[in-house]
Amino acid sequence: MSSRNLITTSNVGKTHVNHILVGFIVGISVIIAVGIMVLAGRSMYNRWYLCNSFFKDFRFSKNNSEWPWRLVAFERLNFTSTDILACLKEPNVIGICGNGIVYKAEILKHHSVVAVKKLWRTNGDIEAGEELFVEVDLLGKLRHRNIVRLLGYLHNETDVMVLSEYMPNGNLGAALHGKQAAKMHVDWLSRYNIALGVAHGLAYLHHDFHPPVIHRDVKSSNILLDSDFEARIADFGLARMMLHKNETVSMVAGSYGYIAPEYGYTLKVDEKSDIYSYGVVLLELLTGKMPLDSSFGESIDILEWVRRKVNNKASEETLDHDVARQCKH
Repeated sequence: MSSRNLITTSNVGKTHVNHILVGFIVGISVIIAVGIMVLAGRSMYNRWYLCNSFFKDFRFSKNNSEWPWRLVAFERLNFTSTDILACLKEPNVIGICGNGIVYKAEILKHHSVVAVKKLWRTNGDIEAGEELFVEVDLLGKLRHRNIVRLLGYLHNETDVMVLSEYMPNGNLGAALHGKQAAKMHVDWLSRYNIALGVAHGLAYLHHDFHPPVIHRDVKSSNILLDSDFEARIADFGLARMMLHKNETVSMVAGSYGYIAPEYGYTLKVDEKSDIYSYGVVLLELLTGKMPLDSSFGESIDILEWVRRKVNNKASEETLDHDVARQCKH
């Protein structure tokens, strides 16, 4: 065999090996790419199904009077939609908030207790229903020990109900100002822990969740208390995701006495409005008074009342008298 034939055979062998290597690399790359696409597709489908399936069902034919209830769970539940519906009675009402009425649902056979918020709707308008559904969509993504946990939601043609963990000690507003306030007796240590828990929850919303979430209605009645008086931020009906800095809104949202003054005239949405409202809650914890208490006098809120006391060197007079004696200098 001539040297030319040997060289040709060698080149053919190298080319064959190169083809095998290229084919192997391409094959592995295709498998990895397909695997990534499958995982990404499954993740996107799950998000779409959980957060958007409501809207398809919501547009179901209005002529169908037998439109069924559907329970969509965000975790494993040991009860059914029938169990929940059986608990929606007037004696079980535990509160009314800006965008719905709240029931306590106690399912005895499964030893489960959950809070059910039936969202308000406006004349069957689909767009209004979608706006109210923002809370369900948002709460399903939030995960923090100081934010109320969403269990799922229940809906049919006309109604939407949000299922969340039940807080046995109600809300902070009732604990401080309600009829049972004297019996609950929230001491300084509990108040400190509540303040700290709310701060952690707001820090998560503003800095650890992307995009940041502005609650826009931080107040004592929207802070729930568990069996250990640990705080949970609730009621995200007015919340907004802050996609861009210094976003503006068309109208002021929030509760009178908790709204930052600059928010009222600039209509800019940022975390500072939540921080102002949180400051009002801190003053409630310290004084035991409501933001617009009648004892302050006309046109005076809690902020101005405390400021005047401090300027008159009477700071200790602002402390809640029911627990002030527990405060050591």
